Amino acid sequence: MRIKVILAILLFSFAATGQNKTFDWSTEACEYRGVYDSSKYSAEQLRNTQRLLRPGEFRIETSATVWNYSEIEKLDVKVLEADYARVRGELAGLKLVQSGFWENVRNAKLKEIDQVYQLSRVTMLAYKNPEALKSYGGASDCKETYLPALVAGGEALLRVWADVNMASRKVNSDPARLKRIFDDQFNSPDRFKFALVETMSFGWWNCANRSIEYDGSDGPENDLREKEFRKLFKQVKTLMCEEP
Repeated sequence: MRIKVILAILLFSFAATGQNKTFDWSTEACEYRGVYDSSKYSAEQLRNTQRLLRPGEFRIETSATVWNYSEIEKLDVKVLEADYARVRGELAGLKLVQSGFWENVRNAKLKEIDQVYQLSRVTMLAYKNPEALKSYGGASDCKETYLPALVAGGEALLRVWADVNMASRKVNSDPARLKRIFDDQFNSPDRFKFALVETMSFGWWNCANRSIEYDGSDGPENDLREKEFRKLFKQVKTLMCEEP
């Protein structure tokens, strides 16, 4: 009987050892190696889940704003839509470690992607048709501030542009330079073009962008996710960290 018990213990031990596998990953500062139970999740699931921790992953790359009036013609809603479909589809179909926590992280990222797309789309359209901003469901205070002037154009747009530029000067390290540029542009025959570009980018976009519910992967929220990710391993070893 004792022999059978010992054999059973040995077989169990060998099986448990066989289920233990290692997984390497890195953050911005360190590299790690963890030991995990492969009967619970796969290396692919760990890899995909770890991607949720990386700032900049699953982001729409298509820019919805311009620096120069001539760039407005290059704004392409179809390119944005393809970018959105690709990023959202990849994240939605990702095989993650199965848990409510990681599904909530995924859903938060999906929500961010949806909101960025919606804002980007109306912003692209509004360069040529400011009325498009009326269809945007959020940022009501931003619409109240910028939409009337963008639709009216003329002196109303110039006044709002001056306010936007003044706000930029207050947070810029060289406000005198911004004022010189503004004065030159204001006295230019193309002043209404300059007004549209700066008001859309630094006025409307910056204001509306603050209403986006970003998922938190660039902030303190990511520290909690890092801790939850480490809990997926029986043990974690730090391989290397950069000097601070």
